Amino acid sequence: MITPEEFVERLCLVAADRGPRGFPRRRRDRQILMKSIVMLLDSERTYREPEVNEVLRGWRRDVAPAIATDHVTLRRLLVDAGHLERTPDGSRYRVGFPPRPLAFDLEVDDIDVRATVAAYLEGAASRRAASAAARAREGGSAADSGEVTAAGSTRSRSRG
Repeated sequence: MITPEEFVERLCLVAADRGPRGFPRRRRDRQILMKSIVMLLDSERTYREPEVNEVLRGWRRDVAPAIATDHVTLRRLLVDAGHLERTPDGSRYRVGFPPRPLAFDLEVDDIDVRATVAAYLEGAASRRAASAAARAREGGSAADSGEVTAAGSTRSRSRG
């Protein structure tokens, strides 16, 4: 069973952390990403293809910026996996029920995937900025106490 904690962790690491990358091959990660897409759809309504495309583009932009899979391929993956059902003429879609889905804790359905990923990206940006600032401080103090070599790196002076 996929817990809310695992769902959030894998969603953020696979979909939002560094990219671009293709849709994952690991079944568990694929199911987590597909679940995060389906969570953006209303299971009680029928969608026209342009509406599904809009949701998929929004998912790529807001939830999975690291995933470099286009909306057409995503739609095909969802249909093939049973997460989306398509009318015979291909004009309408609705949320489907895959034949062998992974089990998700019911609390996963309460997660706001857009807000979760936005908070993750904001935190990651803050961590990168803090890390860069720390490196700059360390670099500045090393330059003050050492000498600069021809390659531009610093070397400590030994006092004897």
